[in-house]
Amino acid sequence: MDLRMPVLDGPAATRRHTGDADLADVEVVMPTTFELGEHVFEAIRSGASGFLVKDTEPGEPLRAVRAVAGGDALPPPGPPAV
Repeated sequence: MDLRMPVLDGPAATRRHTGDADLADVEVVMPTTFELGEHVFEAIRSGASGFLVKDTEPGEPLRAVRAVAGGDALPPPGPPAV
């Protein structure tokens, strides 16, 4: 679910999604070009399981999907932990 979309933004669409009992088992990962903390919190507050910047390493989107499908939440984008 993209963070910014023309008719209904990602957080609003995600809130609708998470409020639908038929979609309770479907997780949301929000890809976007924004890296600001405010956007990360908005995505998570809306019910997304993770936030992924579009300017990411190859393979990262697949890792993100596998992580949330396995029940994990994605950490916010930023420098890798040391």
